[in-house]
Amino acid sequence: MITYTLGLLIPASVGAAALLNTRADAATTVKVMPFGASIVEITCWRAYLWKKLQDSGITNIDFVGSHGTPAAGCTLNGQTVNFDEDNEGHSGAKVTDYANNNSLPRWLSAAEPDMIIMHVGTNDAAANVSTANVFSAYDKLIGQMRTANPRTSLIASKLIPIDPSLFGQSVADKVNDYNYAMEGWVKRTTTAQSPIVLVDLNTGFDYKTMTREGEHPNEKGDVFMAEKLFPKVKDQLVELSVQKLMGEVMGELR
Repeated sequence: MITYTLGLLIPASVGAAALLNTRADAATTVKVMPFGASIVEITCWRAYLWKKLQDSGITNIDFVGSHGTPAAGCTLNGQTVNFDEDNEGHSGAKVTDYANNNSLPRWLSAAEPDMIIMHVGTNDAAANVSTANVFSAYDKLIGQMRTANPRTSLIASKLIPIDPSLFGQSVADKVNDYNYAMEGWVKRTTTAQSPIVLVDLNTGFDYKTMTREGEHPNEKGDVFMAEKLFPKVKDQLVELSVQKLMGEVMGELR
């Protein structure tokens, strides 16, 4: 039997089930770091994802990162969406730059995330960075994540498509190359202790109607991204919440 309470799924088969249920309101907060470039920093899918999680009862979360954006805030159907704006998106960033400059470890040390939601690589495509070099960078970044937290949960997203008429067909093709390679990378890199969950933000995303200018999502695109991310993020948050709560309880029972 599974009991749903205050955003947590508590396995009643656990020996300390009664104590877990009584402690559900004191669940440890799960820290989530949205990580990437401008499609993370200046757009509103984070706001819509936050709202969907809150509306579903997942409230023991904290978005973390070194800054809060977008400065203008976010609206949905004309209504302001209040959300935790903290993130680690940096406009213009490449995944290869993050790896080469060792940017991530200091942010991980400061924020101590349990989960990372990653969308980064579009700027590498625009710079014609090879697929091999991009995934060498991804390898380095996941290593840094696991060094900071061996139980890191990573939500790795396929890149949304971009308009070839603005950026060139070769760049659009490079995005597709990265996305295809991402499937194999996730399969060979995920572990039971530190899972990597792939979310396909590419299939069904129409850059003609879902972007502002062919690259960054508009409100319709942000809603699409949030809806695609929501079930996978929610499942991982539940799992992390249970692990944290059980760890606390088991520690008290020793």
